[in-house]
Amino acid sequence: MNQRGRSKSPAKRAAARRNGATGGRPRKIDILVKKIVALRDRLTPRFPDIDPGDLLLIADGMVRDPCESLFFLFRRSDGGYDF
Repeated sequence: MNQRGRSKSPAKRAAARRNGATGGRPRKIDILVKKIVALRDRLTPRFPDIDPGDLLLIADGMVRDPCESLFFLFRRSDGGYDF
């Protein structure tokens, strides 16, 4: 059986499990969402009077590159994302 592309060492198998069920890297959009939500969660205690939705948009603008900041990110009911 061809073992090409399969994790052989325990460290590689553990990394594959962290990156996703199929063993691939997480999608860039999923990484971006995690960064935005983490920043929002860090900012929320400092600014309790700001609406969480507004704080999410502020965090979104802080995390993205300037050329990407023209898009809004919405989570769909099926788990995907729209811009």
